[in-house]
Amino acid sequence: MPDLSAHQSGATTKLLLLGDSGAGKTGSLASLAGAGYNLRIIDMDNGVDVLANILRDPKSQYGREALARVKYATITDKMKNVGGRLVPKEATAWQRAINLLIDWKIGDEQLGPLTTWGTNDVLVLDSLTFMSTAAMNFQLAMNARLGQQPHQSDWYVGQQMIEGLLQTLYDEGVKCNVIVMAHVAYIGEENAPQTGYPSTLGKALPPKVGRYFNSTLLVKTVGQGTNAKRMIHTSTINGIELKNSAPTLVEKTYPLETGLASYFKAVRGA
Repeated sequence: MPDLSAHQSGATTKLLLLGDSGAGKTGSLASLAGAGYNLRIIDMDNGVDVLANILRDPKSQYGREALARVKYATITDKMKNVGGRLVPKEATAWQRAINLLIDWKIGDEQLGPLTTWGTNDVLVLDSLTFMSTAAMNFQLAMNARLGQQPHQSDWYVGQQMIEGLLQTLYDEGVKCNVIVMAHVAYIGEENAPQTGYPSTLGKALPPKVGRYFNSTLLVKTVGQGTNAKRMIHTSTINGIELKNSAPTLVEKTYPLETGLASYFKAVRGA
């Protein structure tokens, strides 16, 4: 039986990264590419352009080779106009994303199954929020009700699909790093303090999501005006429960531009 010094958490990080839209979650990945990690991004938000622009910048602090370390697949469901209302034309995004985890093949690019990736690789799901929408669309399409209001049973099945995905990423057989991004949804009774959770399907699933990660961090701006700075927070703040796997080693906050690379370094005890 191995001792704790051999535990995979010393070399692998499973991270839930929370933040409002536009907070800087996707751009924060630049520091990992600059630190030598291979990023494989499932881009459900169609927002990877900000990362490309940061890494293409001639004045970038991340090095010339960082851009080449990023592979991505933008996956969305096409929409159509039905009586003045935009609804999904098809529901293929969920299955296409799952297929990449089973065996990443895009044209001549073959990265293989997720279970063959190593500790220098980072799977990024951007974001859980839009992946959840894709799961619901898939469920509705399977029941010939795409574009219609979900039934109660659809919510249950959709939540099971998302939780199954999280269980897969959490599994010890996945040896690579994992970053799942999510917007923040506040849940609670009216006229009472509300708690921020990752935005996904329903109200029962969001409180469960964090259990599948050894780290939950938040991207949030602190300060105002010219003093405003985007920071990565590692400790609970503003009703959002956060956690990290090395509380004696990590800082309470990190600058957005270098934060993820610094955090990965810290939790590895470097």
